[in-house]
Amino acid sequence: MVFTVNLTFLEIQFGLQETTIDQPYSILHRLRLAKAYRDLGYPDLAAGDAYKALILIDEVVQEGEYHDDALEAARTDIATEQMRDVAVDSEKEVTSFEDDEIAAWAQTRWSKNAHDALIGCLIDCGCFRSAFDYISRAKKAFPDDKVFHNYDDTLSSRLRSYFADNGEALEDINIEEYPDKGLVRREKYPWNHHEPNRFSTECLDFLNKELTNIAPMLEVRVAELPVLTTTDTTNGSIPDSKYTKQLGLFAKEDIAPGEKVLEEKSLLTAISRLHDSYCDACSIPFSTSEDQKDAIISCEECDEVFFCSEECHDLAQDHYHPSICGVNLDQGKVPVREAADYLYTLLLFRALALAETQDLHPLELKEVRYIWGDYHGKDLGVAWQAGTSGRLSNPFGHVPQTLPFSFKNNILMPLNVLEKMDVNIFTQSHRYDTWIFNALYAKFRGTASAQQGLDGKPEISAVHPMWCLANHSCDPNVAWEWRGSMRFWTREQMVDWMGRDQDKGPGLKKDEEVFGHYCDIRLPVKERREWAVGALGGECMCARCVWEEAAEQKQGGSH
Repeated sequence: MVFTVNLTFLEIQFGLQETTIDQPYSILHRLRLAKAYRDLGYPDLAAGDAYKALILIDEVVQEGEYHDDALEAARTDIATEQMRDVAVDSEKEVTSFEDDEIAAWAQTRWSKNAHDALIGCLIDCGCFRSAFDYISRAKKAFPDDKVFHNYDDTLSSRLRSYFADNGEALEDINIEEYPDKGLVRREKYPWNHHEPNRFSTECLDFLNKELTNIAPMLEVRVAELPVLTTTDTTNGSIPDSKYTKQLGLFAKEDIAPGEKVLEEKSLLTAISRLHDSYCDACSIPFSTSEDQKDAIISCEECDEVFFCSEECHDLAQDHYHPSICGVNLDQGKVPVREAADYLYTLLLFRALALAETQDLHPLELKEVRYIWGDYHGKDLGVAWQAGTSGRLSNPFGHVPQTLPFSFKNNILMPLNVLEKMDVNIFTQSHRYDTWIFNALYAKFRGTASAQQGLDGKPEISAVHPMWCLANHSCDPNVAWEWRGSMRFWTREQMVDWMGRDQDKGPGLKKDEEVFGHYCDIRLPVKERREWAVGALGGECMCARCVWEEAAEQKQGGSH
């Protein structure tokens, strides 16, 4: 017997979220939030509030920036816990605590609970290196507590199994080589009220207004796309029931081959290194010619970022740069295996700066608001499962996990940068929280463009919200290039594949949907699908992939 999503848990969690704004410095409140998230199968979100609880404990003990607020909140929290104890045992009394007694309470009782919650969640999320770090801290602070020794055993077992699968022994592995990234739920959270109805008339009208100057020959409409699955496609066609609604770009008129149909500049960009080689706003590479160098403009305040034109300089100052001017985002040397993730993190930083400068919720930014995050789309009432006791038998409630997550990229670094931006991460939890960072990452991972440096490492990235409305096909009718601006033009030659309709030539007919591509379309179907699965959120089901897969299966069956 299994239980579906527990409405009581959800109600508790909603209530806690809503009252966070009234008690932002409460350690007890953060621990309750962490427990509620974990009970619902969100160990990643629970880790975020458990970590904030630890920061607040440090504020109480070490007299940091928020010491006074955190101390008073802790005083109230202790009184609350005492009142609860009195309700259970009438012989107990409520006593007032001195500041040093409050610090001692926080450093022992709450610190133990926060470490317990954080470590368990990090292990659940596959962040083993971070878990090892916090287990070491907890064992030092609480040497006689069996909980942390048990965690140490659990982690060692998980690590031993992980490395054994790769033919390695744990004893031969350096701590820095411990895996520190896993997958978490990629979903439109039940409490996320910032996602618009993308198919509404109001939404379509807004997008088409935005598109007027970017792509005057195109318009946004609702499109029907194949569900990203390979079930029932062995005959080379897709059943009618296997389609889903998405937005798409369509031609408003006949468009000849070779015509430019879209040009879009975005401020949601990221540069991982060589900052003096690219425009900070649009990411176009600077010319190396002497006569062009004089056109490069730097920020008057920090002199650390550079712009290709007065236009980009002014756009940056109006939309994002003041919030991050002088803030050091350099993370030092980034390992090759982390280079792509680092670019996504820099995109997150830019989104936070855009939001803070414009005084908007990050999910309300026009650069991201209308992007679909490739959420799993499951009905949580069906997908979420608990055991007979009502408690989770799986850390994620058996809901699919497809969003890459690390403690460093999804919690530590965003909070650290916000603090450098002088944002109060406690009072602003409603704007800057782990679930919001996750939602932004979900949107970026399906839409961001990237370019490599000469050494093959990803170097620059950007999200172009109008460009990414064009859906993917391995038989695209437009080609694209990103160099400062994103450009689309109609292909002059179509992809040559055996199953194509020979009557369909290059160019676009009125009302025809625009299709770009997110992978190397020269590859065989299996490799194309593997390449594109991260951006698409599933296996490509375009007509070419379906036909070529069926052809390969028939050919294999004939031998």
